[in-house]
Amino acid sequence: MKLIPDWRRILARAWSLRLVELAALVDIIINVVPYVSDYLPWWLTLLLLGGAWMARLLWQPGTSEDNSADKQDPAVEAG
Repeated sequence: MKLIPDWRRILARAWSLRLVELAALVDIIINVVPYVSDYLPWWLTLLLLGGAWMARLLWQPGTSEDNSADKQDPAVEAG
């Protein structure tokens, strides 16, 4: 497995990944600490996951068919 050349830039702009991780953290906190569930709404996890979906689909500057991950995969190039 080989990382894509600009993985640092992608990781810095990976809002969908950050929102998914935040949703997981909120869900764990709500289920593990009953006291906190009185202050955090049950739909907060759904909101964060919806935001991650929006970030993944809409806010990806510079994406095009020429910048496809399949074209960077050596297994796909090998045939």
